[in-house]
Amino acid sequence: AGMTLMVHSSLSKIGCVVGGAPVAVAALIDQLGDDGTLAMPAATPECTDPATWTSPAVAEKWLEEVRDHQPLFDARTTPTAMGVIPETFRNWPDTLRSDHPLTSVCARGPQAPGVVSEHALSFSEGRGTPFEKLYNLESWILLLGVGFNRCTALHFAECLVEKRRTMTHRFAVMDAGQKTWIEVPDVADDNSAHFPAVGEQFVATGKAVVGQVGEAQATLLPMRDLVEFATAYFEREL
Repeated sequence: AGMTLMVHSSLSKIGCVVGGAPVAVAALIDQLGDDGTLAMPAATPECTDPATWTSPAVAEKWLEEVRDHQPLFDARTTPTAMGVIPETFRNWPDTLRSDHPLTSVCARGPQAPGVVSEHALSFSEGRGTPFEKLYNLESWILLLGVGFNRCTALHFAECLVEKRRTMTHRFAVMDAGQKTWIEVPDVADDNSAHFPAVGEQFVATGKAVVGQVGEAQATLLPMRDLVEFATAYFEREL
């Protein structure tokens, strides 16, 4: 109760939940109470340049037409691809959302306005983003039916390291009333190269609580401790 909590989740891994995702969201809000703040990632990879899409891929002859008709990100209406629990939470009364076209974050509770108020376009999971705000708030992380490969705090940790892996993201924004495509640097996808190992080693320190919610394994841990552990790992291994 009262904590600030970032949740990564898979409803299907929990098993049968009577009432589905709304019950899961309501349970999390109820556990945190009126003084707690709930946050979830609300990423929208479909807002990237269609040239990078793979499921399905877009034929080169159609790329310009798809780009022309691709909707701009709208924090109020663009759905998230992070799963049914985050999408339900996005639509929950009083939930706020940051405005990054690819890696937005939703939050609800006393800390929510500060969490979502700033979201840098470059290195969108690093400094000047909701992830830094959650770190500064000494938030907790709940991995509900998912592993550390889904833990965005590890992207934040890598952003703090000089040898961070990088990539370029291309997406559209509104600039002076015109739809404009821009390119920004970002931390690269891990693709399970390091994140599961970081998580396994961190859990072994005894600073995480591992339990069961339905059929799902659940891991609860302090974000600040994880980030400090992970930055040391990345500085050593990258």
